[in-house]
Amino acid sequence: MATVTFNEAISKIHDAAKEAFDADPRVQAIGVAGDPNRAHYRAVRNTAAILPMATNVRHASEYGGIDITYVDARNDVEAHVKLPSSGPGSPTAASLVPEQHRRRPLVCGLQIENYDDDVRTQVIAGGHIIVGTLGCFVRTPDGSIAILSNNHVVAGENRGLKGTDRICQPFGQADAVSGLTDYVALRPSPLGARPAQGNVVFNDVDAGIAALNSSIGHAQGYLPARTGLKGPTGTSAPANGIAVFKVGRTTGLTYGEITDVGTIVGPIGYAPGPVWFQNCFTVEGLGGTMFSDHGDSGSAIIEKATGAVLGLLFAGNGQQTYACPISSILTALNCTMA
Repeated sequence: MATVTFNEAISKIHDAAKEAFDADPRVQAIGVAGDPNRAHYRAVRNTAAILPMATNVRHASEYGGIDITYVDARNDVEAHVKLPSSGPGSPTAASLVPEQHRRRPLVCGLQIENYDDDVRTQVIAGGHIIVGTLGCFVRTPDGSIAILSNNHVVAGENRGLKGTDRICQPFGQADAVSGLTDYVALRPSPLGARPAQGNVVFNDVDAGIAALNSSIGHAQGYLPARTGLKGPTGTSAPANGIAVFKVGRTTGLTYGEITDVGTIVGPIGYAPGPVWFQNCFTVEGLGGTMFSDHGDSGSAIIEKATGAVLGLLFAGNGQQTYACPISSILTALNCTMA
């Protein structure tokens, strides 16, 4: 394996993506792995993807003298979950994950729903709801405390009506706890866009905020049952090898490690169209365990040793979890940690 620095690999990541995604249509992400003085590219491909027989699949083993290694997944990257509103598998059913239940004061990791978007899109009329996770709490420019989560959790994938949509915990209008305040619009790419064609529109974050109702208490921490966890406290930059954890509404508390940074991932299916991301980071569960699943979107990724917030989980394929760095999110939304 060639010896290159992390900075050199990062500087060429977009060109490496052009090569990797063009060589193999099954590639869904590429990032920089390794340590600061011995970096390489790591690509994730969905080996279960069905390709036309005439598709030319090449093996790109390096770019610009920097090695590319591969990890095989068995699913596409996805970003949201639709659940039945009652019965088996619904949030009303008994669950061993405490974050799925009604909790006051609010804490990080709880289940939330944009009730008005579910009404607007007739999801509720169809017997379902779309849920995600309360990542952590931030302070807006006017001093208000707000929930931080994904755009696709609190803002309905760009459909959200600021100042109108009610965010509920766990779900249903009777449990409205905040109102949609702001979000970063998701920018889709043309159908079939690829990095090598130069027509991909890259996004940096999937994020939105909802200011708490004045009557709702909150605590920047986790449920009492989650003993021994640090944070969320302050922020830090993601880096390869950092041990992390997250608390989400579907898989609860899980532990993992950052494997890649500077990650480019896509296309991911959102309501506006295929969405691509850049400057992300990748997490994998310890010992091959699942780090996240549908409904964990919006969870804060926390550095285990310090409690610092590193980013916000927005997508995954069952093996790899993808997150946006917290610094990019706070800048885009003009917020600070609460």
